Amino acid sequence: MSKNRAAIYARFSSHNQRSESIEIQVENSTRYCKENGLEVVRTYADYAKTGRNADRAEFQRMMADARTGLFDYVVIYKVTRIMRNRDEMALARIMLRKAGVEILYAGEEIADGSSGVLQLGMLEVLAEYESAIDSERIRDGIKKNAERCMANGRTLYGWNIVDGYYQINEREAYWLRKMKNMLLSGSTMAEVVRGVSAMRTRNGKKLNQDTATKLLRRVQNGGTYSYAGIVVEGGMPALWSKTEQDMIISILKRRHKPHRRIDSSQEWPLTGKLWCACCDATLSGTSGTSATGKTYAYYKCNKCGRTFRRDILEDAIVDVVCQAVKQPEIRENIAYGMAQYEASQEDDTPLESEMIKGEIRRIDNAFERIWQAIEDGIAPPGGKERVEELRERKTDLETQYQIAKANESAKPSYDDLMRWLDEMAEHLTPQEILKMFIRAAEIDGDVIRLFFAFDYYGDDFTPPKHRHELAQKRASSCISPMVEARRIELRSKAIP
Repeated sequence: MSKNRAAIYARFSSHNQRSESIEIQVENSTRYCKENGLEVVRTYADYAKTGRNADRAEFQRMMADARTGLFDYVVIYKVTRIMRNRDEMALARIMLRKAGVEILYAGEEIADGSSGVLQLGMLEVLAEYESAIDSERIRDGIKKNAERCMANGRTLYGWNIVDGYYQINEREAYWLRKMKNMLLSGSTMAEVVRGVSAMRTRNGKKLNQDTATKLLRRVQNGGTYSYAGIVVEGGMPALWSKTEQDMIISILKRRHKPHRRIDSSQEWPLTGKLWCACCDATLSGTSGTSATGKTYAYYKCNKCGRTFRRDILEDAIVDVVCQAVKQPEIRENIAYGMAQYEASQEDDTPLESEMIKGEIRRIDNAFERIWQAIEDGIAPPGGKERVEELRERKTDLETQYQIAKANESAKPSYDDLMRWLDEMAEHLTPQEILKMFIRAAEIDGDVIRLFFAFDYYGDDFTPPKHRHELAQKRASSCISPMVEARRIELRSKAIP
């Protein structure tokens, strides 16, 4: 089968060419294909893309199609149109040849044989050289323009570009100055954003806190020109004084807080434990700022969006737990269960002291092997360092062994646990109570149903599975009147 299928590739770069050059390249390449009896099966064109690398969508699509055998030749107008990097060009040529595809040039006469190899190599070197020269010219031009405090095409909210230089846009500057005055008078960023709610960015979007903060932090606001590493004090029209801008940067730096909470389990102890009975979904902790600027914390359903005030919800559940634990039968149930758990752990799990003692015995055996080797006239390499390492490790383990033995002998008894439960409210914080005693809590309307951690429901427990079941134990969570009958004013609302 004769090879006559061809693909055309064209490209132009943004800084010194126009989109019309694509049409010129394609027209010349198409004429070349007709003159040489080639059938054009696909045309690829990259608009405003550099030739210094292969990070081009159409170029990559062409390479992928070549591997599938879609065409036999790639027709390019000139060498500079496919690549301006010799290494990348060599790699592309190898990959195309592996796919059985050859490169043809419509606008350049390439000789055959060794002369063609030399000619093509020179053209590729010149293409890379021209690209490097262009880059240097562009960088030099940008640097010279920056030294003259020109805009270089970089738009900034608050200024217009007139004859290549910045000029204050009074309409936009009005909003920025209002934001500055509110911030310097003590307003929070949330209040600043609400105070300029009618303001719109140049994209027509409403202002948010992140965008407002970035606008206020710009050194250009105080007249400092900064671009391409060039900084010129007083190099552009100032929206306000540099002293005020330094004050703004200092205020925003002090107020900056990390968006990610350090320990969300401490901040929201019921996250993942709260269930919404309406949609069988869990609730997570969140917070928000009201119109008055006051911050409120909520638990929000991840499915239906209902929210519940954190302080009201947590205080009510802590109160229920404390009241429930005051009941003798529940306290006895907790103490008995904890004592049984400790006993089962002693039966099933090796003592920590025994594990440490075994490690000490292994170190002693290692010592014996080293001494035996020395007696046999064999000096093991690094023996001295190894002996010191083992000796330090043994000293640490002996200390850990004594601590483990002391802890094991001090395990709480049933009476100790009962006394601790009597004084629970004095020794535990509300967050610790919620973490230790609550397995789950299900919100159904204005009623909350608690499932205590000391009642066993199985490893695959979820409240919906046990919603209509009563645990067999007499003092289980579900049949405790202190839990089931308790109604809490949750003040829930749905998020639209």
